[in-house]
Amino acid sequence: MQTKTLDVLIQNAWIIDGTGEPRWQGDVGIADGRIHAIGSRLHEQFQAKEVIDATGAVVCPGFIDTHGHDDLMFVERPDLAWKTTQGVTSVVVGNCGISAAPAPLPGHSAAALALMGETPLFDSFGAYFSQIKSIKPMINVAALVGHANLRLAAMADPVSAQPSESEMQAMESLLEQALEQGAIGMSTGLAYSPGGHAGFEELRRLCAVLARHGAVHTSHIRNEADRVQESVKEIMDLGKATGCSSIVSHHKCMMPQNWGRSVETLAMIDENRDSGVPVAMDVYPYNASSTILIADRAELIDEIRITWSKTHPEQAGRMLADIARDWGCSRTEAAQRLSPAGAIYFAMSEEDVQRILKHPCCMVGSDGLPNDSDPHPRLWGTFTKVLGQYVRQCQLLTLEEAVAKMTSLPASVFRFKDRGVLKEGAHADVVLFDPDNVRDRATWDQPTLPSEGILRVWINGVSVLPGDATIERPGQILHRDPVAVA
Repeated sequence: MQTKTLDVLIQNAWIIDGTGEPRWQGDVGIADGRIHAIGSRLHEQFQAKEVIDATGAVVCPGFIDTHGHDDLMFVERPDLAWKTTQGVTSVVVGNCGISAAPAPLPGHSAAALALMGETPLFDSFGAYFSQIKSIKPMINVAALVGHANLRLAAMADPVSAQPSESEMQAMESLLEQALEQGAIGMSTGLAYSPGGHAGFEELRRLCAVLARHGAVHTSHIRNEADRVQESVKEIMDLGKATGCSSIVSHHKCMMPQNWGRSVETLAMIDENRDSGVPVAMDVYPYNASSTILIADRAELIDEIRITWSKTHPEQAGRMLADIARDWGCSRTEAAQRLSPAGAIYFAMSEEDVQRILKHPCCMVGSDGLPNDSDPHPRLWGTFTKVLGQYVRQCQLLTLEEAVAKMTSLPASVFRFKDRGVLKEGAHADVVLFDPDNVRDRATWDQPTLPSEGILRVWINGVSVLPGDATIERPGQILHRDPVAVA
């Protein structure tokens, strides 16, 4: 009997299916955008248009970047090479309280919005997704709605005031609309203005909306330094009060006096998880953070590297202290003169990074900032750094554990159906890599060098690495799998 012809047959690979189970040697067959078959000696059952001998290589699900700021890059730079070259096939955007929609009221803005790009924001997620579909995304994308956007779009004074009842209802309505149009949840950026002005009751009411929809709340917590424990507790308390699933974004403990406190914050997270509160977190594998340049940090952190500046673009890539010395002024004054700007802050402990990364509920998110002219190397190197440094070199994780953190765990947390695992019928988001040589190459001085060792990448069954200029970009907009919500 005639059997189906496969589009791709990957033979003799080490199969890591994303579930954390031990690898095994076999074949994977792709057809019509899905995993059609997994097993041994598939060449005896199927013909294939392309046959790949993957002896010695690993085949696994495509990596899911749980924390991206590529919202407007799907419009401005849709090739997204910084994703595909490290094996990323899906990304969650709209993090840290900022998103491509809804657009602020006229005259309203926030400094953090500059992290995303230059394209004007969209009135609604319906309009945003429509634009992405018309351009066709290279990789799969899921989007959160930013809490800052809700404030900026609904409040007369989003910066210093608390919402009136009518403004609160307007934010709830905008959130409902975003979720109905395909957003998978809401993010808060409580360390930034205007999100940081929100009180617990405002956040509780919005998280209650999320809970009704079975959607997630991700949070850049209020303080990742001296008040990191109480800031983590706030997110846990919102989850307890509403039943909303929570994710602590890019978890870290900043400043030397707080190094080691991840022992306590992780214990808090474990206690909540054990009591039934759904909590997860993500981390990037670097001991330096990156965001907008904050003048108040200029004298607190010795090593601050400028990633972009609107007023002095020529200073990108230089250390703030060196710029201040050249200008004959304090670091605070230099930061003020450079702003609006972005910066990398060297204020984290490698021990904390490793402890957080190893935690069972921790996913991997790049927090990459593609709009930066001199970006943090996490943009181009996060996932391959995990595989090269934290698996092969220091053996913090097994290869199976690392792959699960980048595939099935985020697919489960965000409820992406048939993603994050290699199984028959799943979408064919697939990565083939060399486990002995995969590594990041992006450095502080050369942050946009592509990774090595990622051999092939397929998204929805279409090969995107090596790149082919003739292909139609194959990415899809991802939505959360519906569940019955009381």
